Amino acid sequence: MAILEVKNIAKSFDGNQVLKDISFNVEQGQVVAIIGPSGSGKSTLLRCINQLEKADGGEICVDGTRMFYTDSERNKVVYASKQELRDIRLKIGLVFQNFNLFPHFNVMHNITEAPVHVLKKSKEDAEKQAMELLEKMGLTGKEKAYPCELSGGQQQRVSIARALALKPQILFFDEPTSALDPELTGEILKVIKELAKEKMTMVIVTHEMAFARDVANHVIFMDEGYIVEEGSPDELFGNTQNDRTKQFLARFKD
Repeated sequence: MAILEVKNIAKSFDGNQVLKDISFNVEQGQVVAIIGPSGSGKSTLLRCINQLEKADGGEICVDGTRMFYTDSERNKVVYASKQELRDIRLKIGLVFQNFNLFPHFNVMHNITEAPVHVLKKSKEDAEKQAMELLEKMGLTGKEKAYPCELSGGQQQRVSIARALALKPQILFFDEPTSALDPELTGEILKVIKELAKEKMTMVIVTHEMAFARDVANHVIFMDEGYIVEEGSPDELFGNTQNDRTKQFLARFKD
């Protein structure tokens, strides 16, 4: 069974339809890369899945629990109960492009805040887990540092550790390297590749075509609010049949 089912999602802002009948599934352990030009609806899609925006239509299920559906008789989107939405939220994590760390918390506090207050873990257990995650991220010794004392790449790795601290079943990345210079980008891509090797289920919105090709099991190309084409990396990057996809990828050829 798919861990994420997205069916016929629609979303508009001020009469401008940003998402148009978007449907796809994500299987356990799969890494899905979502590519496409700016303004194609990629980030809005992630925000709808992560409950940061409310969809205008369609249906989303996470691990068999329906987040919302469209009542056709009333032509209205119906969301699950607050408790069900909370349970769903704990199953998914989102890493933002601009880090979104709490500037007044040190690294340890940033990572342990949610496990302690949301999952009700003991401070000792949360800090033990945080130290393990920091080691995994190559940040041992940075637990007392504040975000302003870290490089962009280090801040992004802390934000990944913070997301992993809640043990999500699926992890979303919204252009995780867009705010970084090329050298720091490599740090983040290395971390995500390691998570892929561990079979972490991930959905990654990215402009890094080589990364999408190397890490993803499945690639989705979006343009103007639609899924234009999807398939394996070999199919999209090596043998695409769609003219719009060819036009987009031509800009990234070596």
